[in-house]
Amino acid sequence: MKERLSPLWQGDKKTKLIVFAGLLGMALILFSSFFEKEPAAKAPGGEWNSEQYQAMLEQRLLETVSSVEGVGKAKVMITLESGVEYVYAQAEKKNTDSTKDYDGTDTKRVQEKDQTEQSYILVDSGSGKREALLKTEKQPKVKGVVVVCEGAGNIVVEQRVLNVVTTSLDIPSNKVCVTKLK
Repeated sequence: MKERLSPLWQGDKKTKLIVFAGLLGMALILFSSFFEKEPAAKAPGGEWNSEQYQAMLEQRLLETVSSVEGVGKAKVMITLESGVEYVYAQAEKKNTDSTKDYDGTDTKRVQEKDQTEQSYILVDSGSGKREALLKTEKQPKVKGVVVVCEGAGNIVVEQRVLNVVTTSLDIPSNKVCVTKLK
């Protein structure tokens, strides 16, 4: 390897600069792969799972509630109705056969037959497999929220926390419990 590169180093300054820039570029590409990070909030397949979604919601709500004046130390717990729901694209074939028997001028008998065939639309994934095409991802609905904080003994702070939670998660106040931290 050294023998092949030595003639390049003995050339003029332009050649040395080009070789050096090329080697530097390759080294940077190599080292960049060590520093790449996957988003922590997504599952390995790039899709959410309900535990990750719940943890992300709790963290964001905790940060928001903690920034309310008078709250102090706080803890947040969120319960979800179900898991993440994935909706996949489908192709639908519909075939309708209709038969009419006539007896003179009046219709004697009408017979209809419907056939519907549904199938998922498959696409090639990067690994050579065929996977169903994801149309949409429905996040689970929030079933209830508990906020435990130091400032909940004050009715004004409690109402502020209740307003923050109901507004940020778009849920009714009867699904939220705000209580004092011991």
